[in-house]
Amino acid sequence: MNLDNFHKHISQKIYERGEEYYNYDSINNVEHDYPDTWKAEVEGSNLYSVEIKLNDDEIVSWECDCPYDYGDICKHVVAVLLYIKNNKAEHPVNIEIPSSPSQEQLTEILKQTNKKELTSFLSQYADKYPDFYQALTSNLHPQKKTNVPVDYAKEIQKCFHVRNSYDNYGYSHEGESISTKLDKYIEKAKSLIKLKCEKEALTILLHIIKKIGDDYEEFDDYNGDLAYVCQEASEIIAIMIKSGLPDNLLKIVMDELSQMIKNRNYDNYGLADLEQILFSISLTTSDFEKGIVIIDEALKAEPDSFRTSSLVTSKIELLDQAGKNEEVKNVISLYLYLPEIRKIRLKELISEKQYEKALSIIDEGIILAERNNHSGTVSDWKDEKLSVYQLIKNDDKVIQLAEDLFVNGRENMKYYRILKNVISTEKWADYLDDFLLKSGKQKKWGIGGHVLAQIYIAEEYWDRLMDYVEKNIQLGKYNSLGEYESYLKPRYPERMLVFYHIQITDYVAKNMGRDHYRYVANVLKTMKNYPGGTEIVDTLLTHFKSVYSNRRAMMEELGK
Repeated sequence: MNLDNFHKHISQKIYERGEEYYNYDSINNVEHDYPDTWKAEVEGSNLYSVEIKLNDDEIVSWECDCPYDYGDICKHVVAVLLYIKNNKAEHPVNIEIPSSPSQEQLTEILKQTNKKELTSFLSQYADKYPDFYQALTSNLHPQKKTNVPVDYAKEIQKCFHVRNSYDNYGYSHEGESISTKLDKYIEKAKSLIKLKCEKEALTILLHIIKKIGDDYEEFDDYNGDLAYVCQEASEIIAIMIKSGLPDNLLKIVMDELSQMIKNRNYDNYGLADLEQILFSISLTTSDFEKGIVIIDEALKAEPDSFRTSSLVTSKIELLDQAGKNEEVKNVISLYLYLPEIRKIRLKELISEKQYEKALSIIDEGIILAERNNHSGTVSDWKDEKLSVYQLIKNDDKVIQLAEDLFVNGRENMKYYRILKNVISTEKWADYLDDFLLKSGKQKKWGIGGHVLAQIYIAEEYWDRLMDYVEKNIQLGKYNSLGEYESYLKPRYPERMLVFYHIQITDYVAKNMGRDHYRYVANVLKTMKNYPGGTEIVDTLLTHFKSVYSNRRAMMEELGK
């Protein structure tokens, strides 16, 4: 059996599985020792060690420490044989030079020394003896290893060769598995930066960002682990730029950005803020034209997408830094239909105190948003309009808009506070009652109970808050009673105890299970802290032990 015909001597299934491992670049740490022994590690469900002995192309023997026990040869050995067949020329034989007894003893000592101990010893010794430090840096510094370039594109590509696995809840861990492998390259890049090997560090980081951006949608990144690695890599590059990179390295980053920025995945999934990196480079080099050209190319590729606003905003910032004020105005006018760009123009008008024009541009924004059925954007523009009326102290318009936004907006309490600030103290109480009644009828589902409760607290309407709790709160693990209890306990202790008594009795009747029983026990502890609560809790305990004596777990929790 030799390298050319070994596939004829094994099952088709084993060969195909081994071929899959080989194609996925799962073979690592290959060694070719004298006379013709090959050793390698194969990454599968675990890391397996394979040893194969050859005589030219004849296969003499093979070993693998995997648990396979259904035939003579396993898929891991097949993968290494395929590797040897296709890469033999890249691995000349390692011929060991006979060592002296002292070298042999040192070798054995090093085998028994862990990395942490060795690193500590070398650091202390090098610090004490300058000649030894010089020898170490001369031979081992990464910049001295130019004769063995690392193919980081291939190395990082291998990190993405994972076999999907699912936990007991059906969630995939692809993203987590890949990010764990990439973490070691992130750490290597950080170390290289400290050693002033910025080019090699950038190579690693750019390959990581590009690979994740290109292939992100192919992998299940349920917990966002892969996205986090991409964000970290881009943030490290941003720090490198800020700390100062030579022009040749800035050009490398700029060239890569010109391609990556066209990939919408970076914005789609929040993988990296490429536009901010581009802005930082332009600011550092004062070469704003190159950055503007890159953004124009991206806008041409996607003339009207969800990314358009952020790309145009970046272009405006670059033009502004370049002092091209007329071009800034032209770009704003061209993209005024985008809310984010319209807000830039609005900010300018407000700073110039051109309030009538500001109100006009807001009204146009409202019309556009209504035409596109963007109700949230309509509310945002109305909020901007309210801010302008506050600036010019038009209280009637402020009240009108605040009432509208209280009912139809997203921040009820914000507009409640604005109304309270505008309406006089003597009119406020009557106004608020009328307004809440009217708002409850206008709003499709009425005013949210939580909002009412917050207003009752702000107004110190304690009786209304107590009524609200009695009518709307039900005991349970996620109820909001805790938000209100500190206000109600000192003012209505008897009513709170009655509330608890009724609610916990009903809760016990409807719920079973140890978690529920623990919750009941905690409620009873709370009740004991009320004046007269101990007697009521004792009565409840007697009742529960009588009626639910067959609930063993409940009796255990109550017994505590």
